[in-house]
Amino acid sequence: GQPDRRRRLAQVSFVGIGGCRSHFRMVVLEHGLGSLRLRWTKRALSFRTLATRATRSKTEVDRVKHVVAVASGKGGVGKSSVCVNLAFSVQKLGYKVGILDADLYGPSLPAMVPPEVGGAGPRGTKDGKIFPFIFHDAPLMSMGFLRPGDYSAIRGPMVSAMVQQMLTQTLWGDLDFLFIDLPPGTGDIHLTVSQQAEVDAAVVVTTPQQLSLLDVDKGIRMFDGVNIPTACIVENMSYFVCECGRRHDIFKRGAGEKLAERFGIDRYFRLPVDPAMGDMGEPFVLTDSILRSDAVASTFASLAQGTVQAVEELRQRSSVPEVLAEDDGTAIAVLLNGMRARVPSRVVRLNCQSAKMVDEFTGAKLFKEEDIATDVRVKTIATAGRYAVSIDWSDGHSSLFSYSLLDKVCAAHANTG
Repeated sequence: GQPDRRRRLAQVSFVGIGGCRSHFRMVVLEHGLGSLRLRWTKRALSFRTLATRATRSKTEVDRVKHVVAVASGKGGVGKSSVCVNLAFSVQKLGYKVGILDADLYGPSLPAMVPPEVGGAGPRGTKDGKIFPFIFHDAPLMSMGFLRPGDYSAIRGPMVSAMVQQMLTQTLWGDLDFLFIDLPPGTGDIHLTVSQQAEVDAAVVVTTPQQLSLLDVDKGIRMFDGVNIPTACIVENMSYFVCECGRRHDIFKRGAGEKLAERFGIDRYFRLPVDPAMGDMGEPFVLTDSILRSDAVASTFASLAQGTVQAVEELRQRSSVPEVLAEDDGTAIAVLLNGMRARVPSRVVRLNCQSAKMVDEFTGAKLFKEEDIATDVRVKTIATAGRYAVSIDWSDGHSSLFSYSLLDKVCAAHANTG
């Protein structure tokens, strides 16, 4: 007889180049246990519409007041170390915190907070909930706790299901902040987290190398694609302090600050190279070593304060400016709270801070004003999350203007009303 044929439908979303979103419906036809056949049909459905349409019941993560994702564009930048030490720095401010290690391919949390330090490992309940591992009054969860030493290859759908289970079925309790350590890059896990929890903000970790900073740009745009604002950028291993007390930059300085300015991210932090940060067994900010490293201690304290403040500001922010092209693209109008500012388009074009216009390290201009046509016009304006707009120009150039940069341009050149 004919083999059993079952039809399964799955929705898959991809964030493409430049933040473009393509959405497909995947039909899987299973023929017994032998093979499967895929058929793809493109759908015109935005990610945000998909997320809005998705209905989910209340889960354990809904008891958490604030969810903060910690991410990086590349591996090896110290993201997990920053995540753990940031969480316990926020705890020092009097908040209840938890940590989810969502990197199934290389979980780091057990190495920084080994199970023998905090007692028994996780246990399950009859209804499928998971008791978290507890350390220093903070609930923790990681695949490294559930399956120690098992880092085998896992396929995408299973990865998403496992992360969803740890995120939504762990008994987090009434936390003020849950910090989620995401795997490097962008992928299924990032999308799963954004769909299963209301993530308030992201903290992006990088190093001073230009290649790493380019990946930060991609990561910020990915978070924008799922409507998660980036609250802070952390440049790890940014410099070292020698015995004489002087700071030495390992790489050229300035590109990270320029990147933060371009995206309108006010909170930018530099962490030094400190050998004690690499010690395993306990979070650095909870050890005696922190007393001997003023630079690291003060930076983590400032990062904790900045993260808490940024999350609160983002919660209270009720509106963003409306940016419009006027007079056939020769002028740009900015409207907010009944106020209106109008700037000639060429003035805005001249203030673009992209890498083609301004040196990312020195801030020096890479163009001559006479090379920008006097009749340059706006072709399109599109919002970029809650922090910026992207503008396409008639001369083929594209700009990303943070609202803070637009505000500065308007203050210097606009007619207001």
